[in-house]
Amino acid sequence: MNESQLLTTTETSLVVIEAIQELDGATPAELAAMLELSESTIYKHLYTLAKHGYVASDGDEYRLGARFYHIGMYVRNRSKVFELAGKYVIELAEQSNEESDFGIEENGRIVTLFDSVGSSAKPSSRLNNYEYMHTTAIGKAILARLPESRVDEITSRWGLPELTEETITSRAELDAELERTRERGYAINDQESIPGKRVAGVVAEGPNGAVIGGFTISGPAYRIEDADLHQEFPDILQRVVPDFETELVSQGLL
Repeated sequence: MNESQLLTTTETSLVVIEAIQELDGATPAELAAMLELSESTIYKHLYTLAKHGYVASDGDEYRLGARFYHIGMYVRNRSKVFELAGKYVIELAEQSNEESDFGIEENGRIVTLFDSVGSSAKPSSRLNNYEYMHTTAIGKAILARLPESRVDEITSRWGLPELTEETITSRAELDAELERTRERGYAINDQESIPGKRVAGVVAEGPNGAVIGGFTISGPAYRIEDADLHQEFPDILQRVVPDFETELVSQGLL
C-alpha cells in the first residue's frame, strides 16, 4: 500500500468514526448510505476499528468504543495546567451556583476539558465537547485575542454554521461581536450554541500574555437575566480566573 492509499484509508476510518458519533450508533447499511460507500468497505473499516477497541457492536449496530474515553482522559490529564483548571471550574460552579466549563482552542475549534455544576443547577444539554468557536463564549473570548489573519484562517476553514436562531452567521457580525468582547473584557453566548443556554466567558492567560484557554459560567435562559449574564457572571469570572493564573505561576507550571 502506497502513501496515498494509506492516507485515504485513514481518512475513511476517521469519517466512519465521525458518522457513528453523529448518528449516535449506526448499522453498516446506514453508514454506507450516509457516506456513499459500499457496505463491504464499511465492514473492513469497522473490523479494524473494533479490533483495536475504537468501536463496539451491539447486535447489528456499531457505537464508539470506550477506548475513546481512555484516550480523552489522557489528553485532559496530561497537563498539570489543565488539571489545575479543573479545580477552578469547581470553584466557579460553587460561587455562581450554576454550570462552569474550561476549554481550549485546538485546530480552530473549542474542546471542553472540564465542567462542573453548582448544587442547585442541572447539567446543560450539551451534545458534544468539540464546538465551533463563533458559537461559544470561550471561542469568542479567544477569537477576540487573535490576530485578524488567524480569525480569517479559522472562519475560512470551518465557516460560520448556524446552530440556533441566535447564532452569528456573517463575518461582519462576528467582527462587531469580537470588538464588543474586547471593550467589555468578556464574551457571551446568548443561546447561540444551545437554545435556552446563556453563557459568559473569559480567557485565562500566562504571564507572557499567551492564551491558555477559557472559563465560562452558564445557566438556563428562563432563570438567567441580563444582570446575571453581563454583571454577576463576569464579576465572578474576573475575580476567580486571575487566581488560577497566579497559582499557575506560583506552582511553576508556566
